[in-house]
Amino acid sequence: MRVEERNLNGAGGPQAGRAPEAYQTGRTGSAAGAQITETAGGDRAEISSLAGTVSQAITTHTAERAQRVEKLAAEYRAGQYKVNAQSASQALVRDALERSDAAR
Repeated sequence: MRVEERNLNGAGGPQAGRAPEAYQTGRTGSAAGAQITETAGGDRAEISSLAGTVSQAITTHTAERAQRVEKLAAEYRAGQYKVNAQSASQALVRDALERSDAAR
């Protein structure tokens, strides 16, 4: 995060009894994939493209997981869901060991 303050001496800073300006000038841009928004008061917010990429990845993962759960539920309802006992037991033991390590 980068903060730029041009009026460090307080001249032109917030005044008692006056609300800060919080409207947009409508100026938005993008520099190297970042979204930049500036207000009339000179404030500037910049969100990196990485934040957008992370958000998109989470959304995609959530949708894929929901599809997988629905598929498994349909297989279970149809009586076609088969569990690999060895894989399930290994996963249970691995999870229990990870939890005990994390508790230490």
